[in-house]
Amino acid sequence: MNSLPHFVSVVRVLAIVALLSPVALFAQSNTGAIVVEITGFNNSDGQVGVLLFSREEGFPMDHQQAVKKIFAGIDRNTCRITLENIPYGTYAVSVFHDENADGKLKQNFIGIPKEGIGASRNPRIRFGPPRFKEARFTVDSKELRLPITMRYLQTHRTQKNEETSIPTENH
Repeated sequence: MNSLPHFVSVVRVLAIVALLSPVALFAQSNTGAIVVEITGFNNSDGQVGVLLFSREEGFPMDHQQAVKKIFAGIDRNTCRITLENIPYGTYAVSVFHDENADGKLKQNFIGIPKEGIGASRNPRIRFGPPRFKEARFTVDSKELRLPITMRYLQTHRTQKNEETSIPTENH
């Protein structure tokens, strides 16, 4: 007669395990990876900063508002970074070419970037930085490839060009 309560306990445990197993599998599959592929660097100097945002606040350059912040090296004017275990949802990525590796985007006196910049979905750069809604994308699969092309708003003059004089004609 003691075997009936034992049998009921075993059935309860098996039922709980059966019910929770799909939940555990579902919870594990609710994250993906974002493979950020950045091209178009003017050179391989310094590093690239990659910022992942889950909301509009702080986008594109407030490091403190970013969900993830990564700095990586540049090889042959390209860089590939994988952001792993990203919960499914809506995001935007901004990148900047930190040529002097100081962790900051250099800007001129009116705020125009002196170093290269870019954003997910490669929005047009108009008057001011791109907006979150122009750069947003959805993570809803195991892996998402995100190509970004660097843009340089100010031309870089090399030391050689600055020292080059223009010959004048004698009249």
